[in-house]
Amino acid sequence: MPDILLQLQSGGRLKDYIRAFEVAERSGFNGVEIDTRSLGPDYDRFYLLSLEHGLPIRSLMAQSPVSFYLFDDASDQEAIQEIKPDVVAFKTPRAPFLRWPVEKIFTDQVGKYIENFGKSRIGVENAYERYSGILKPLFNVKGLRDFIYEHDVSAIFDVSDCAASGMDILLSLDMLMPRIKNIHFSDYGGQSSRGHRFPGFGLLPLGTLLSRLKEYRYNGLITLEVDPGELPIDDGEHVTLFGEIIRFIKSYF
Repeated sequence: MPDILLQLQSGGRLKDYIRAFEVAERSGFNGVEIDTRSLGPDYDRFYLLSLEHGLPIRSLMAQSPVSFYLFDDASDQEAIQEIKPDVVAFKTPRAPFLRWPVEKIFTDQVGKYIENFGKSRIGVENAYERYSGILKPLFNVKGLRDFIYEHDVSAIFDVSDCAASGMDILLSLDMLMPRIKNIHFSDYGGQSSRGHRFPGFGLLPLGTLLSRLKEYRYNGLITLEVDPGELPIDDGEHVTLFGEIIRFIKSYF
């Protein structure tokens, strides 16, 4: 049975994170995922919150390659060392027409984190490809597969971003297995083309996806990643909706 996490997106205010931890605990999640940029130098507070609510921080989103190159923020790696998450996740970066400098920085960043924390913790996530402007992801799902095998790291599969890129989520899942260590689970489409919607609010065959994971005997992480604009205001409604989603996921395993 995969463990089910909630990705916390609270806008950077500590009181919002305290509320989010409370909601996650009441809903029945097995842990949380947080962006290291939200932690800052106060990562000890978040670690204590996770202990207080019995919700380990199982996944941390690493700093961007630009931040790594310009600032090399030590608190990022200090937080990882202290919290010891199962997964340190890197979002595939975007680059303009001149792509090799960003690719070089990103590869160096992943290499440094591998050196410090080991290959087993490192995962790279697919990015939304249809993006207006000159910035494009360094690689698509196939390129991600090649990168993770070349560097012997894991994949983080963002279901909504995959669909928004025009890719078939089931074929992409097959392409990245068995390297997937965490799945960012949400819906896409419906009355709008918005992504990271609550499961059931879009058009994706999420039940079929979960059945496919069962066939693969997947026992990694499934992280609910929902756009904050989709969330209800009332905490009680949060708990009810999150609880239904957790039961929906578990019913397939």
